[in-house]
Amino acid sequence: MRVSIINLNLVGQDAIGGIILDQLQFFRRNGDEVQVYTLHPPVGVTDGEAAAVRVVTAGDLIGQRDEHFATSDLYVYHYPSRHPLMESIKTLARGAVIFYFHNVTPPEFWEDEAEREQLRASLEGVSVLASYADLAVTDSEYNAEQLVNDHRVDPDRVRVLPPAVPLDQFSPGPKPPDLLEQYGLAGKRIILYVGRMAGNKRVDLLVEALAQVRQEVPNAVLMLVGDKDGNPSFQAITAAAQARATELGVADGVIFTGRVDELPPYYRLADVYATASLHEGFGVPLLEAMASGTPVVATDATAHPSVLGDAGVLVAPGHVEALTGQITHLLQDDARYGELVQRGLARARDFSLEAYWRGWADVIHEATQWLPQAAYPGPVTISGDDKRRFRRQYIDVEAIGSLLDDDLRQLESKAEVVDHAYAVRSQLPVIGPFIAWLRRNLTSHLKEPYVDPTFGKQEAFNWQTVQTLQIMAAQLTRSQIDPAELAALQERINALEQQVADLQSTLARAIEN
Repeated sequence: MRVSIINLNLVGQDAIGGIILDQLQFFRRNGDEVQVYTLHPPVGVTDGEAAAVRVVTAGDLIGQRDEHFATSDLYVYHYPSRHPLMESIKTLARGAVIFYFHNVTPPEFWEDEAEREQLRASLEGVSVLASYADLAVTDSEYNAEQLVNDHRVDPDRVRVLPPAVPLDQFSPGPKPPDLLEQYGLAGKRIILYVGRMAGNKRVDLLVEALAQVRQEVPNAVLMLVGDKDGNPSFQAITAAAQARATELGVADGVIFTGRVDELPPYYRLADVYATASLHEGFGVPLLEAMASGTPVVATDATAHPSVLGDAGVLVAPGHVEALTGQITHLLQDDARYGELVQRGLARARDFSLEAYWRGWADVIHEATQWLPQAAYPGPVTISGDDKRRFRRQYIDVEAIGSLLDDDLRQLESKAEVVDHAYAVRSQLPVIGPFIAWLRRNLTSHLKEPYVDPTFGKQEAFNWQTVQTLQIMAAQLTRSQIDPAELAALQERINALEQQVADLQSTLARAIEN
């Protein structure tokens, strides 16, 4: 099988990067031809892993300029946010498609308006882009609920597959002497956090907690491991946390390491892992900490409870005193500490790489079981409102005769007439947001009851028409009918295309009037 994996980037130490690398290894071990497509060069991966990565543009994929991509049997689209390569999911003409949803951070957690706008666009894009996939796979039940409830993805197409923690890398061990010396931590009790210095992570609350923990445990320090320079928001949050640490008199105990090459030694360095994050699609560092024998204190928010189970401590979101109390308790109560270490190790074993591969194999089988073994697999029953898989589950478009192929592709590219991600905006300073709000509310009285349903019917008709033509073309290729009959059928197809064009023109005039 030929496989294409698509994502914005591939960063070895990133949670999504780790999942992609696990998938890459899975397909290679299975003997499949696999290629990873990214918008940026890979970071923090081996030479062998980097050899599987091709840096491309959206035009490369949409224009079918890469042979492997154009002829793949399976496409896996990772969605941490809406990035240009995602748009190629709309143009695929073969194979099975998986939409791999990693959740999108709510815009309100970000200070920068440009970043908030990007996150809003990413949230708007989920339901649109997921509609082009056979299955939507996600990391947690929390994410699955968001797909179904917030993004209107059919629950029958959603699968939950938690990521793996490499137990051969993350395991208990002594505190690394080189790190103790590097950071001057001999004799210290170390509270660890791993992740970006992003707004939803609330590292400021960890600084507040450290100041209170030190009242009971004077030798406690806070080590923050992760990207602090990746964008202006990270830099601002880091600077604010440092300033707050100075105000509280604990600046000497707050260590920002930035990105590190190897994470496992830092978990072994820690006495407690703590996170005050208010939003997580999963929370891979919780697994890494438990696998390393480090007790976890986390906020009772989003996916954290399902990841920890009874193997960690949950505290109320935003509650510094509760966070402080639990961290202090663990640093002072050896029996409770040892109990959580053992529970965490047992919990982490449930997320082994082998368990992930078993679940991933089931997903792949389900997604690809309808791939055609010949030009046309046989009779099919097609739901009139199912516009998702007409060009993949049942038909190998490459087998369609050259007489109809170009025409069908052109018609297919025009089937979607609505810009689903469109949002009312205004660039005017100061009053711009108010104008945008006013436009949204004024136009919603027309758009929601009339325009949206009308265009929805138009799109459904378009997709069903193209789907019908695809099947007819495949049957023609298979049946080798008389050329005169073929010409007559071509005339009927042309008439249908004209009906679509006339309907679009009529609808456009109705909207204008």
